[in-house]
Amino acid sequence: MIDQARGMVMALAPCSGEKAWDLLVDVSQHRNVKLRDVAAALVGSTEGEALPDALQRALRQAFRRLHTADRP
Repeated sequence: MIDQARGMVMALAPCSGEKAWDLLVDVSQHRNVKLRDVAAALVGSTEGEALPDALQRALRQAFRRLHTADRP
């Protein structure tokens, strides 16, 4: 499940596997949610399950931080 979520982040960002891992860990730590639960929610969103609002916000913020860090 975690590898599937990591692949999704890599495709959405786009970024390396290491950065995708860091992003998922960052969301997990900032929301105080287990990494496997973050991954399950993200993967579940592709199967029609709603992504919780708090997790949506955390992912959006993490993507912004990722892209800001990549800027020269």
